[in-house]
Amino acid sequence: MRNQKGITLIALVITIIVLLILAGVSIAMLAGDKGLLTRSRQAQTTTIQKSNEEIVKLAVQDLLTEYHAGGAIATNITNTNDTPNTLEINKEELKAAIYRTTSDANLTDITDTTLNIAEDDLEEEVSVLKVDFAEGEDIYVLPSTGKIVTEQL
Repeated sequence: MRNQKGITLIALVITIIVLLILAGVSIAMLAGDKGLLTRSRQAQTTTIQKSNEEIVKLAVQDLLTEYHAGGAIATNITNTNDTPNTLEINKEELKAAIYRTTSDANLTDITDTTLNIAEDDLEEEVSVLKVDFAEGEDIYVLPSTGKIVTEQL
């Protein structure tokens, strides 16, 4: 009976333990805090946010270009001191420019609001246009320059 070949119980237990360790490591790499699924969700969120910011930037550039070309927007945007850097962009024109720039913007609404901006240890309340998209965080635009701002500026 000793000459029979086969897997011993000890070899089987060791194989099962090694497979359990490999499965545990694989699951941790897939679903952990720094796992593949978590990082892919973070990348998707970042991509959506950056895409929304680019849509707004393109729309502002569209407005500025049309203004400089003397288009119809030149009569609708108030130029506060005859310099192109201090245009007052209103929410209706920004909304129209967003839809002109891209057809799949998923824009919810644009509202006038104020934002507390901290810069150089000073905090001030600034009037901004809040652009809401169906996905991603809100984007705040300074109506005087078209610059995108956040509270942390």
